[in-house]
Amino acid sequence: MTDVARWAAALSTLVGLGLSLGLNPALYAATTNVLAQNTRIASRIGGMIVGLALGATALYFLLQTFDPTALVSAAEERASAAVRDARVDAIAGALFLVGAASVVVWKMRAPARAPRPAAAAPRTRPWSYVALGLACSVVGFTTLPIMYMTGRVTEGLSADPALRLAAFAVFLAALAAPFAGLAGAWTLFPSAATTVNRIYARLARTDHRWLYAGVLAAVALTCFGFALVPVR
Repeated sequence: MTDVARWAAALSTLVGLGLSLGLNPALYAATTNVLAQNTRIASRIGGMIVGLALGATALYFLLQTFDPTALVSAAEERASAAVRDARVDAIAGALFLVGAASVVVWKMRAPARAPRPAAAAPRTRPWSYVALGLACSVVGFTTLPIMYMTGRVTEGLSADPALRLAAFAVFLAALAAPFAGLAGAWTLFPSAATTVNRIYARLARTDHRWLYAGVLAAVALTCFGFALVPVR
């Protein structure tokens, strides 16, 4: 009974770690774009999942050879120092303000956007989604700690490599589940998919440059505000 409880706790932890690794805005933005276009959903989302699995598996085996704790601690210290440095906020605010001004100048010089040609079939290849999934599963502040913890959890379960791999497969299934679930659910509601696709096409034709300028200006003011905060 103790072994059952230990496995249940470990597998639930692996599920949580898999879901955490997939919490990347770029992944959900790409998924939303694919679903809204409603074209080649299976191959694109499938390619992204393959990339996620490849990157996670590579890190899983790589982190068996060394302890990344020191590396992660150094990165956290540098990030904390950057957060406490008012100059970083001021520079970021200036960059966002330049971006907002550039968009305003663009809008003033070209008030009306040139009409887009008739939409053609998307040319994005599935391999680009593989590359996206691979990058999102390897690059980031949280990927190393998550994959290191995944390795530690599987190591603590059993000395049998086959059982460890089976536990890691649960992690991979949890990592892929949200994206596979969204793609699967989308195909079950074709009428809703058509409606969303129509709305997506309408939004793509809308000129959002004033909105972009406003958002960039607001972010710039926020950064300047953080730079002026005396206690950091």
